[in-house]
Amino acid sequence: MKYLFGWIATTFSLSYKLPQIYRLVKTKDTNGLSNISLILQASSYGFYFIHGFIIEDPPIIALGSVSFLQSVIIICQYYYYKNSEQN
Repeated sequence: MKYLFGWIATTFSLSYKLPQIYRLVKTKDTNGLSNISLILQASSYGFYFIHGFIIEDPPIIALGSVSFLQSVIIICQYYYYKNSEQN
């Protein structure tokens, strides 16, 4: 029960990037995405992971690590499709 709300928040937080990843795969359109925002977001998730690890909070560790991975996927998609548009 101690981590119930943390796991609920983590579940919702991990699901909201999936539509963006899917949209990028389908459309290959990077217009409207800010690479600086994406990089700052990925950095913040890295720090969430470290924070969760230090305070031994499993929901924050899961949120930080999986969200960081999702952000890295979006950043890779951004640069891959942005370079494809320019060629």
